[in-house]
Amino acid sequence: MDSRDKAKDAVKRNKNFFRSMINALSGIFRVLARERNMRFHLFFALVIILVGLYFGLNRSEWLWVVIAVFLAIYGEFLNTVVESVVDLIVDYKYHPLAGFIKDVSAGMVLVAVSAEMIILFLIFQPYVWRYFGIVTNFSQFIHDLKG
Repeated sequence: MDSRDKAKDAVKRNKNFFRSMINALSGIFRVLARERNMRFHLFFALVIILVGLYFGLNRSEWLWVVIAVFLAIYGEFLNTVVESVVDLIVDYKYHPLAGFIKDVSAGMVLVAVSAEMIILFLIFQPYVWRYFGIVTNFSQFIHDLKG
């Protein structure tokens, strides 16, 4: 079997669902192994989950926390894909347009993380302030909602 046959074999579609799942999980683990920022996002997600459990978030708050956390993780996945495709096309040589694409892709992650921070601030602010004894109308309102 020559290299062309191997290449053709490597790009065939998955034959079943389980092969697709194995390939998808492999992709996730490869991104985790390769991308330091993805490991940071997952560590941050774990911290947020633990803090949410500590404060006893309600169901709708958890919904927003999950959306916020996965927005940032999704952005990092997409950024990794964009950077890999650009590297593949330019063969790791500098090109101004490649630099622009990578910068825009990184900016997308920054926007996603900014949205995540705003959502998390809005969810956790009343709990954190109440924890430190600071009671505002908003934190009292949230506390009263929880009963």
